[in-house]
Amino acid sequence: MRQEEAMVASFERAEVEILVTLATDVHSLLADADRLDPDSPSSRALDRLLPAAYGDGAENDAEFRRFTSEGLVERKVRNAELLVEAFGERDEWAGTVQVTLDAAASSAWLRSLTDIRLTIAAGLGIEHDGDERLIDADDRFVLEVYGWVGFVQESLLRALDPDFS
Repeated sequence: MRQEEAMVASFERAEVEILVTLATDVHSLLADADRLDPDSPSSRALDRLLPAAYGDGAENDAEFRRFTSEGLVERKVRNAELLVEAFGERDEWAGTVQVTLDAAASSAWLRSLTDIRLTIAAGLGIEHDGDERLIDADDRFVLEVYGWVGFVQESLLRALDPDFS
């Protein structure tokens, strides 16, 4: 996609509500990052969103996170906000909702969709390809949402780069 081009994506109202809810959840998770119980499920999601640099779980990781997390959190929060803002006001969501994404918005969406998928994967316990097969029946709907968000992300990537495979 060239800089001056924009793309239009269409979503049904239910899809908009799902994306807005998920992006808002990621936004809230990141905004509350410094107040989380380290043993909570939210903390596992946060570890996916703000991964350790060294993986030693000790001083080096803490130091790295101290210097980088604030800026990273701000960027991730802004990406989630841009995804939500693209849909306009809730009272405008009727039937099919169209969003127009320029290159900057497309990049923000891709990053936000990645963050949403990482958060869902943490909640489901997905760490490797194939872990989806191990998901309990009770979590099947969440797994379907996880797959659908991946489809949206892949569709956006294909629109940006028709040679994407």
